[in-house]
Amino acid sequence: MNKIQHILTSFSMENTAILVLSVFLLFACKGEDRSHEYESLTAHNTWMFGVMKDKYLFGDNIQEQDYKKYFQTSTNFFKTLVSSASTTDSWSYILVDSAATDPHVRNSFNHLDSYGIDFRVVTDPTKTTSRSMARITYIVDESPAADAGLSRNTFISFVDGTRITSSNASKYLVNGTNHKIIFHHIDTLETGEYVWTDTIEVDLSPSEKVVEPAFPVSTVVQYKGTKVAYLMSTRLVPYPDEEVSYGTVFEDDLKSKMQIIISENPKDFILDLRLCNYGTIDMAQLLASYIVPTAKKEEVFLKTIWNSRYAENNRIYFYDKTVQSLELSRIYVIMSGNTQGAAEWLIRALQQTLGTENVITIGENSMGQSMMTQFVVAGYGHKLYPSVCHVTDASNNTSYSSITVNKSVNENATNNWLEMKDFGNPSELLFSTALSLIFDE
Repeated sequence: MNKIQHILTSFSMENTAILVLSVFLLFACKGEDRSHEYESLTAHNTWMFGVMKDKYLFGDNIQEQDYKKYFQTSTNFFKTLVSSASTTDSWSYILVDSAATDPHVRNSFNHLDSYGIDFRVVTDPTKTTSRSMARITYIVDESPAADAGLSRNTFISFVDGTRITSSNASKYLVNGTNHKIIFHHIDTLETGEYVWTDTIEVDLSPSEKVVEPAFPVSTVVQYKGTKVAYLMSTRLVPYPDEEVSYGTVFEDDLKSKMQIIISENPKDFILDLRLCNYGTIDMAQLLASYIVPTAKKEEVFLKTIWNSRYAENNRIYFYDKTVQSLELSRIYVIMSGNTQGAAEWLIRALQQTLGTENVITIGENSMGQSMMTQFVVAGYGHKLYPSVCHVTDASNNTSYSSITVNKSVNENATNNWLEMKDFGNPSELLFSTALSLIFDE
């Protein structure tokens, strides 16, 4: 064997040994199959992918995701699926599955763990200081805040000896334990200067589940010799809990209130939806059916369009002919940036049926929700609320945006410190604005 042959033979033997050793090490290192560990790290998102492909309005558009994305948190993966499937859906959401997690929080108020108030942090309106205060904008009867003597348009300055600031207001006033609070009422001097009329210190009980009435205020007022009806809705639902049916307590309340209003035979109607941020199609349909003239009840109220797997749910809703009508040809609707979902679908239906010129909107532009979100399932510590269908008006429009007000009024503007009166009071800013439009004042 010459030198070159010896070298090649040695090289071949050495590489053969390395190859054998590599194969042995490969199988030795592989050992137990550990792929299940990766499955446990991605199971939550594998589950979510299947649910969204099936239930989501745009589920057909969801493509298989890069494997790395399955290691994301549930919240981030949900957002990934929604954004990859649709550029028009800003309504789908996911929540932690907790008894204290409210799917319909409105500003600083929630239904499940609350003092029963909503508020805005403002600068001292008397201008004697530059300090912050919490102005109560909404309060639920029989809540801890109501029991403490708080009311709409009271101003909280201290909690447990600590002055309210924009950074600590949510910590102290959304939910929690009992507190000692100081609050004030406001008035003006003859010079027009704002002053505090009192300083009251009370105990605020711990937060709790608050049952917010869906229709807290209804009244018929006599104004300039004419009867004008007023109805406020905070949510268009038949019962308090959307996930478990508790009967028809809110639906029955609406029917009772509307029958009283109809018996008064008012000439005009003010519908206050400024706080109405969710609801069902059926309840919106019921309320609208009390308003439109009987002759109009043959018309379409709205339509729903679901994905291809749930096309059997596609439906055309008409007005309910079984309920008595106010026989109105014109209505005044109070809105805000909280007005959303079923409230908007009701307004759009009235605009189609009565004519846009006969649905006079007051306050602030609405949210513009064109899809219905729905709780579909809970799992892996989360609840999914994807958009499940388009909600269209009679013209089949699926891409509408917010409803624009005819008369813009901001009750939170600093020049309206005294105008935030109780809902249903004809002197309350938006109620009085509606009256002035009715009577062309």
